[in-house]
Amino acid sequence: MKFIIAPGKYSDHISSRKIGQAIYSGISRALPNSEIVTMPVTDSHDGMPALVKHTIGGQWYELPFFDAFWHNKLGRYLVTKIDGQDTVIVDSEQIVGLELAKGKTRDELFHATSHGLGEFIVDAISSGHKNIVVCLGKTAVADGGLGALQALGAKIYDEQGLLIPEGENPLISAYTVDLDGIKKLLPSRVRITILLNYSNSYEIRNNIEYLNEAQESFLEDNLVYVTERVNEKYNLDIHPMQNSDAIKTLAGAFAMINAHIFRSSFEWIANVTGMDQTIRSADVLITATDDISAESMHDELLYHLSKIAGTSKIPTFVLCNNFIDNFEDYEQLFTGIFSTQMSEYSANRFDEKTIFDNYEAVANQLARTLISFH
Repeated sequence: MKFIIAPGKYSDHISSRKIGQAIYSGISRALPNSEIVTMPVTDSHDGMPALVKHTIGGQWYELPFFDAFWHNKLGRYLVTKIDGQDTVIVDSEQIVGLELAKGKTRDELFHATSHGLGEFIVDAISSGHKNIVVCLGKTAVADGGLGALQALGAKIYDEQGLLIPEGENPLISAYTVDLDGIKKLLPSRVRITILLNYSNSYEIRNNIEYLNEAQESFLEDNLVYVTERVNEKYNLDIHPMQNSDAIKTLAGAFAMINAHIFRSSFEWIANVTGMDQTIRSADVLITATDDISAESMHDELLYHLSKIAGTSKIPTFVLCNNFIDNFEDYEQLFTGIFSTQMSEYSANRFDEKTIFDNYEAVANQLARTLISFH
């Protein structure tokens, strides 16, 4: 029997890699002759690029850049081979991620810029790469991606016709956008792919400040206005919607320059790296998460692991600390849900040994249950 173990995301102080090891130990004790494959799909500040590197290899390249709050930092992106072509994969968390918003005021968030994303793309193009993939996660930046376009060569002007300088949220004063400079930098042979990934630590989301309603409304209105003018000038068909977080997803700006946009980063990466085939080769898929709820099911990793297995009718089990019965029809994704609350503990006190012991014991129970029905 072949098992695939692929834990989802946990709070910052719990290692999903160690959770996977605990599940591995529990299964191997019950089925010592089984084939067990552990997929370390999270647990890295390098995000999706780290998953790609683990799966198909690649090399890290470093570069200096300005983050969302115009702090000079050193970042990196992965260069790997996909379909025989060198491909750059960039994770946006280091540039515009929610983690950067900790301790920032609403005024600082209002003025934050996505300029650094453009810097990464420029560096990749300058290094001769023609296939660039950007993983866009949750962000506190609210410039609609116009800052990234500035770094790529766009000229953004205010209502008086004055050029808006780089280093500021250009959406605040934007009136017209000139994309001609980007066309010189991005010849037709350069392909940019944007992968949307909305998963983030819930602890981070609950511990940062957000723009107030008036600030968001102002930026949303201006993004709609500016985009309409860009549509007219360049014969585009882009329509950011009010109250859709368009100012924060940043993808609309990349749509202006003909980037290819995918709604799921994990689904795309699973396909190009062959991870989906690995999952389909299993007899049983076991994933794990902090809790099962409507909110946690927005973790695309958990959702798509189950979806890939489900299309091949592979039994899929999820182990979780907490079960919150408000996840609508998502329970249909799983063959079974196992609670690890075998003894009292507090994740906030970081009772690591108890947590991992519980996962190992429950995984052992699951394996022995499968034996009896096999």
